[in-house]
Amino acid sequence: MLSRTIIIIPIVLLCLTGLLLTSCTKPAIGSSYYISAEGDDSDSGLAEGKAWKTIERVNVQDFEPGDRILFHGGDTFQGTISLTAEDAGTESSRLIVSSFGAGRALISGVELEGIKAVSCQYLTIEKLEISGMGRKSGNAKDGLLLYQCDGIVIDDLEVYGFQHSGVHLHQCNDAVIKQVYAYENGFAGIHVSGTTVLDTAKYDNHNLYIGYCVAENNPGDPSVLNNHSGNGILASSVKGGTIEYCEAFNNGWDMQWTENGPVGIWIWDCTGFIIQHCISHHNRTNPVADDGGGFDLDGGVSNSVIQYCISHNNEGAGFGLYEFGAAKPWENNTIRYNISQNDGIINGGSLGIWKSEDQGIIRNCQIYNNTFYNSQKDGSNLWLYDNYPGFNFYNNVFVFNGALISEEKSLKDEVFLGNLYWNLAGEETFFGYTSLKEWASATGKEMHEDQIFGLYEDPLLNQAGSIEVTDPAMINQESMSGYIPLPGSPLVERGLNLKTLLNIDVGERDLLGTDIPSKNNYDIGAIELD
Repeated sequence: MLSRTIIIIPIVLLCLTGLLLTSCTKPAIGSSYYISAEGDDSDSGLAEGKAWKTIERVNVQDFEPGDRILFHGGDTFQGTISLTAEDAGTESSRLIVSSFGAGRALISGVELEGIKAVSCQYLTIEKLEISGMGRKSGNAKDGLLLYQCDGIVIDDLEVYGFQHSGVHLHQCNDAVIKQVYAYENGFAGIHVSGTTVLDTAKYDNHNLYIGYCVAENNPGDPSVLNNHSGNGILASSVKGGTIEYCEAFNNGWDMQWTENGPVGIWIWDCTGFIIQHCISHHNRTNPVADDGGGFDLDGGVSNSVIQYCISHNNEGAGFGLYEFGAAKPWENNTIRYNISQNDGIINGGSLGIWKSEDQGIIRNCQIYNNTFYNSQKDGSNLWLYDNYPGFNFYNNVFVFNGALISEEKSLKDEVFLGNLYWNLAGEETFFGYTSLKEWASATGKEMHEDQIFGLYEDPLLNQAGSIEVTDPAMINQESMSGYIPLPGSPLVERGLNLKTLLNIDVGERDLLGTDIPSKNNYDIGAIELD
């Protein structure tokens, strides 16, 4: 039998009762307070005809559980809505900030936050537009800042023009962020943060859900001169989280720092996290800096998964597996059923693996049934800074242009078994060996019980390199047709059965939701021929 590391895939079931399905719980009756550009702060605010006029009047009111703060759709209100523990709702009687009438109200924070809540529990913020005066025009804050707030729902927001992040949660539990469009901010579109980078066990955020969001054109924070900025969606210090059905693109192009860089969708110092059904594309970095990739499991991430995601045309690695030196070990993670297309324009290739030379631990990652395609000039699939224990590659498609691994980095203990390789440059060479067969025989890669399982053949994909899809909802047979194996493809029914061979739970579906195996045996790559 093969030596193996058994990975238990964390399926994070976020039991956020009353959050994702708030309509299922009837809230206790509270008061509705109306705010309109035609209102009067001397009125009661308790009816549309008695509406208040300003955010200043809202901020002096002590709200009770079940109250609703409603701004007139289409009107603009300048200032920062400020909420505290005295305004908090309860699990059954949430405090709600929203719009009334047609359209969204605009909360203009100008040079400050649009909304700031501190220790305000069971708060819903929805159906609003929040703007700042611009990341380079005087704003130095977040659009929506929630600090130590639990039981949060953020839904249907448009947030832009803030130097830091569009939405920023810090030390919040049981939080839901959905249908947020965050753009033209500096540090990140959506950011969840904590304080546990040096803690070996604790996390500041628990049970996080981010879904159906778009982070577009968040170029960089001009005030950050010693670290990355310009991220799409970023979460850290989280125990139990999900990011799904999100898109990140064209972020990071105006980062000032010249070393480590931003990523479209990524996490660090997290455990039990799933990133799935997302698309990250055309993200960028400073031309002389690193990163700028699609997805990333970074320092201190453990027991986490990236699955059913698409990364394409990013300046950095499509999928980064990095350890900068966090206190917790980077370990027991999984990358499966994903596609990388023409990533690594500046650095990183399809998948990058790196650890700081003198800090942190990185080990144990199962990488299987992915399709890595790179037709760029000298386009590699893998970028390895060094060799780390427990990195296993099974049933992947590697299509590269020149070299599988950038700069022909040597392999050591990494396991390669059941993968298909194809060099678009037309030369079957592996690390100085003249063929895959010679490489396998000399190194033991792609070998099991004296049999070679790796393949060097044209995968017979219909039109690989043709992905243009940007909306996760449009990932289907038509949009992904370029990566569906043609009849007769060597990918079909040639994959290893990882369940029986290595006791790996490979899930039930491929990237397109097809049951696996679709026929008698498993296919190689992210998409099975149905």
